[in-house]
This record gives sequence, structure tokens and C-alpha cells, in this order.
Amino acid sequence: MKKTIHFFLLVLSVYLLSFFLVRLIPGDPVDILAGIGNSSVDVTLIKQQLGLEQSFFSQLKIAIKNLVLFDFGLSIHQGLSVNDIIKPALLNTYTLAVTAVIISILIGIPLGLFVSLTEKNEIINIVKKICNIIIAIPSFILAPILILVFSMQLNWFPVSGMDSYLSIVLPSLTLALGLLCYLANMTLECANDLKENAIITTARSKGLRVEKIYFVHILRLISLPLVTAIGMQLGGLLSGAIITEMIFSWDGVGKILIDSIHQRDYPITQAAIFFIAITFVAINFILEFIYRKLDPRIR
Repeated sequence: MKKTIHFFLLVLSVYLLSFFLVRLIPGDPVDILAGIGNSSVDVTLIKQQLGLEQSFFSQLKIAIKNLVLFDFGLSIHQGLSVNDIIKPALLNTYTLAVTAVIISILIGIPLGLFVSLTEKNEIINIVKKICNIIIAIPSFILAPILILVFSMQLNWFPVSGMDSYLSIVLPSLTLALGLLCYLANMTLECANDLKENAIITTARSKGLRVEKIYFVHILRLISLPLVTAIGMQLGGLLSGAIITEMIFSWDGVGKILIDSIHQRDYPITQAAIFFIAITFVAINFILEFIYRKLDPRIR
């Protein structure tokens, strides 16, 4: 119960903060909507239609009422329901983020275990250096490099858009590479540290195959720090998704957020921030649940 109350208070705080912040952005949505040259009568009519002629506190009261009803009103520029605009965008962003996480986990963790398994310092050092270089490259530089190589030179994947199932490859890879390398490095370090662990020594003395020791016993021992690392990186992944969606013209909530800020479309901006915040909070709740399952001492 306490956690549920904390959840709703946190979400409400984020929504109210976004309500204040979007109104601090220079520029008037009505001026942008009306354009240059329109008469003052047009501006007045538009303000009345959008409810922007009301006082700040009246608008705040309506916003809180809409939040309770989970109705974010109409888009100022498109005239459509914000819920109808946000829902498909959220689905696109979640699809992109989940694909990136799956790629990172399926490649990063086995890569770290395999490299540790080789026990060759040359290979370990090379993999570490490559991973550190990729981690240091921001997504707005990594994305054009991937486009140049895989779209412009090899012509394997589309440059941008969402016209085919291959469209998700480059944006998800842009998001995944940093997390993939982070997980590979972390798995490698943890596996190397556990080589002298009593459980591993006992498993070796029983004659278990080395591969089984690494992919069962060591993987189980490092699962908790890996879950922690993945959870901490998910926040950065969603932040990176905003830039990635803009570069690849991916119709996700990040792209909608940036477009709505440019257009001063307050309802969409508030809703986008609200749903991104809910996602962050939900991830933390899910992680806490996983912690309790993996480590009963936390209960």
C-alpha cells in the first residue's frame, strides 16, 4: 500500500512539474498555430477553442481532472485525441527498447563468458578496449556510422522510416551496442573474479565441464549484479531512444516529444513526459520484484 501511494505521488509530481515547465518554454502555441499575419480576432478565437484564455490555475485544475480520468485532451496542432497519438508511439518506443535489451542480453552476456572462458589475456584486453571505445561513442555519432556502413555502402537496411521489418535493425542496434558492451565487460570482470570462488572450485573438483560451470554456476552467481546493471542502463536507453528516433525517423514517443516541444503542443508534451516517467517508475518496481526473487535476503 505504501509503495502504491508512493508510486501515485511520484507520477503526479512529474505530471505537475511538466505542466509548469512546458509553460516556461519561450513562445506561444497560438502564435505558432495562427502564423504570421493573422488578425487578433483569429488569435482570440483560437485561444478560446483551446482553453488557453483561462487563468493558469484554471488550466491546472483541468489538467489534474484530465489526469484522474486518464484523458489528456486534444492536440493543439493536430486536433486529435492525445491518447490516440501517444499509444501507438509508446508501442513503437517499447518495441525499439525491448529489442535493444534482448540483443544486448543475448550477445553481451555470452560474449563476456566466452572471453573469460578463453583465459587468454590478449583476447580479454582486445575485447575490453573495443567495448570501452563503443561505450564512449554517443548515439548521435554511432547512428550515422551505422547508416553509412550498413545502409549507404552495403545497402542492407533502410536509412530511416518504418516501412519494413528491417527498419528496426539499425535503430535498435544503435541503442543496443552501448548496453551490449557494458554487459560484456561486466560479465567478463565478474566471471574472472569468481574463478577462485569456493562454489566454482567445488564444481571443478567434481569434474563438471568448464562450459557448464561458466554458463550455469557463474551465470547464476552474477545474475543479481547483471539485473542491477540492466535496470540502471534502461533509463539511459530510453533517453538514447529520443535521439535515435529523431535520427531514424522512428515514430516513437521520443520523436513526438521533441516535435511537440517545437510546436508548443502542451497536451502532447505533458502526456509524453508523463508516460516516460511512468515507464521509469514501473521499471524500478519490476526490478525490485526481480531482486526479491533472485535474493530472498532482500525480502
